[in-house]
Amino acid sequence: MSGGIHTQKKRDLTNGPIARTLLVLAWPVMLSNLFQTIYNLVDTLWLGRLGKVAIAAPTIVWPLVFLMISVGAGITIAGTALVAQYTGARREEEANHAAGQVFAFTGILALVLGISGVFIARPLMVAMGAGPDLLPAATSYLRIIYGGIPAMFGMFIVTSLLNGVGDTMTPMKLMGVSVVLNIVLDPLFIFGWGPFPAWGITGAAVATVISRGLVAIYGLYLLFAGKVGIHLRLRHLRLEWAMVKHILVIGGPASLGQSGTALGFSIMTGILARFGTAVVSAFGIGNRIISIAIMPAMGLGQAAATMVGQNLGAKETKRAEHSAWTAIWISTAFLLAASAAVYFLRTSLVRVFINDPEVISLGASMFAITAMAFPFMGILQVIIGAYQGSGHTVYSMFFSLFRLWALRIPLVYFLGFSLAMGADGVWWAMFISNFGASAVSIGFFLSGNWKHRIIKEAPITLAPVTDDARESELIVEETRPLQR
Repeated sequence: MSGGIHTQKKRDLTNGPIARTLLVLAWPVMLSNLFQTIYNLVDTLWLGRLGKVAIAAPTIVWPLVFLMISVGAGITIAGTALVAQYTGARREEEANHAAGQVFAFTGILALVLGISGVFIARPLMVAMGAGPDLLPAATSYLRIIYGGIPAMFGMFIVTSLLNGVGDTMTPMKLMGVSVVLNIVLDPLFIFGWGPFPAWGITGAAVATVISRGLVAIYGLYLLFAGKVGIHLRLRHLRLEWAMVKHILVIGGPASLGQSGTALGFSIMTGILARFGTAVVSAFGIGNRIISIAIMPAMGLGQAAATMVGQNLGAKETKRAEHSAWTAIWISTAFLLAASAAVYFLRTSLVRVFINDPEVISLGASMFAITAMAFPFMGILQVIIGAYQGSGHTVYSMFFSLFRLWALRIPLVYFLGFSLAMGADGVWWAMFISNFGASAVSIGFFLSGNWKHRIIKEAPITLAPVTDDARESELIVEETRPLQR
């Protein structure tokens, strides 16, 4: 593996052209997100050959898995913010120390969650309503996935720390290798090809954990070997309560924001079920297309986080602000194009996924309304990234939860049921919530409350006086002309 992944050192983002740098940082993130989509698609394609139970098992456990993903991804955002700002401030050892603290704390958290999850997997599946035919398979699948949480969190750690130093290429390559491993291992463990055991649904979970685990181990090796912009040493892993509190203050709100979003979308899906299966299907297909359309904005949001973090660390506040605005304009340009394309191709896009006339009609109606909101979704993603890079994640949490809980879910009830608009009420609720959250986020962003560093000022240390220095002082004293 080492011969196939060429790593890069840290990138100085406090100088040079802003637009070009943002795009260089963003495109590997976009590709990583695409790889993740392929990851899930491959599992579905292989498991589909085993029947409906094999498809239903990962589907019913997904909200619980996504909850764990939200915790890990949220906490490690602290790594991106701290490492980016220390890197921008040219305080390399403190960046390494912060990275080590994030690694140690997240590692302990992963072990606790993983071990707990293995024991409570069955009660969780019972609570989720898994029937007798689904319960054994879903429980087995969830136990393996929860047991592999350390591997999942390991990738989050590597990605967040390398993003902080401006290296988005290495995480993208690691994710690519993980996808290839999963594609190869899935049929081996699911169907028992060759000498491998036929584990069925459990085999898909085993393949996922192995493919993530191997890549995570290699990524951590890169960090400890100093082959990337971070060089971890054992002394960096000794947890300090002050730093743990700092990590929780930054990463905690991000975790809550992502977890709240995951829960909100689960409730949203439950509400949609009251409108009928066709509406749920159209919403599911629409979300898949939207997730692809907004990939540029997600990449630019991560790029903005890194650029803002490093420039605030370097006290280049104007450049940090310019970086965020540039990312907003680039994202808006991309998503205006995506909005137009999806609007005009809306019927054909839905037909790619399904041939049901009712679902196609509903999906086309959905995009006729929601496609107009794409640019606002992009603005929101970039501003959330800017707040995360600055370390003020309470605001990014607020934007995410405000969009879903304060706007979308109430509006779905009001427009869909109270005003009897049906499915159109849902689509308008999606548009209004994206527009409203974007407008609110811009208002906060313009206030400048994100322009403050979260790292402390470097302590002023006096250099020790050496023998050579003392000798120089004596020479100066002897050669100084007499004062009259």
